[in-house]
Amino acid sequence: MFNLSLHESLLIIVSVLVTAGCFNIALYFGYHRRLTYLFFACYCLFHVFKIWLKTFPAEQLLVPALNLTAFDLIYLSVLAGMISLNTFISYHFDTTYKKKLSLAFAIIGLVFYFWLPEVSFIRFAMLIALAQTLSGIRKSHSGYILLIGLVGFILTTELGNQGFLNYGYFVGVIFFVFSMMLAAGIELARRNKSYQETLLRSSRLENQLLKKNIQPHFILNSLTSLQELIESDPDKASQFVLHLSREFELFATISNKKLISITDELSLVESYLKVMSIRKSIDFELKISDINETDEIPPGVLLTLVENGISHGFEDRTTGAFEIIKEEDDKLCKYSVLNDGNNQEGNTGQGMGLSYILARLEESYANNFKFESRPIPEGWISTISILK
Repeated sequence: MFNLSLHESLLIIVSVLVTAGCFNIALYFGYHRRLTYLFFACYCLFHVFKIWLKTFPAEQLLVPALNLTAFDLIYLSVLAGMISLNTFISYHFDTTYKKKLSLAFAIIGLVFYFWLPEVSFIRFAMLIALAQTLSGIRKSHSGYILLIGLVGFILTTELGNQGFLNYGYFVGVIFFVFSMMLAAGIELARRNKSYQETLLRSSRLENQLLKKNIQPHFILNSLTSLQELIESDPDKASQFVLHLSREFELFATISNKKLISITDELSLVESYLKVMSIRKSIDFELKISDINETDEIPPGVLLTLVENGISHGFEDRTTGAFEIIKEEDDKLCKYSVLNDGNNQEGNTGQGMGLSYILARLEESYANNFKFESRPIPEGWISTISILK
């Protein structure tokens, strides 16, 4: 290859393949446990195995028990490598029914082992890989790079088969490996950027939760209420301080988390309602239905719905009722927050409250959620639906 001796060419090829294989194994265990990395590592290492087998005479019997020669094992290593390649592409593009497609290709490959010669099977496998890449190219930021690598792989392999390029197949393998490494680097950079943006967004959301719930006017109003209670009802003042401190304690515990226990969120809601019951002289009642204690939810989401209901739906009232209901099936988990307040348009939670809810839900569930808020005859209902 390029006027190098056979030994030097094989050494370069093996070095590149082993490096790429180890790199992908390190990515799987050290960065993100995506099966695509393992399948590509297998692809590289099967070709290392093929090169090692080529150091034996083709007819030498290497597995006497199965009557397998070096030539037979070389074909098997190619078979395993091509199955790994197509499985890698299926998982990289997250192809529909990727597990079934990978299994089907493996079965077809084993059948072809007894029917097609090695060169014909390689062509067949490359055409399947090309079809998968063209089908899924729009699903990945690195799809076009993999397409270039695969086309280069096919061209150099055919040039080698026609006698125009020494080691054409292995030149193609190396070209495709470099393309994959470049694609992996781009993907890692994109994921790292996305992760940093998520961290920044989480930090902003944390601050937003704290600012939204520990605003100066909230503290001022609470202190004013406390001062009045100390003079008129010391026992109630003591309860007010207890509930208020509990609310602030929960804020400090949960605000920096992406998801929290539903029990912590409900504790925060209960503390808030007790504080507001004393402040507004409204007897608020909270009912909880079908909540699983193991559930998790973004912090402050249910609280914000309750806060908004109090802000817009209970003017000139002496009582108020809230109900938090969970409904779940195989496809959907739904949380509903109902209140019997006045069904005014402001009860929708527009503004900072709605922005906070949507931002928290998007951070945790991407596009797999739906939020609705609307009036009902009994008052107002807000619903968060989360796709499983």
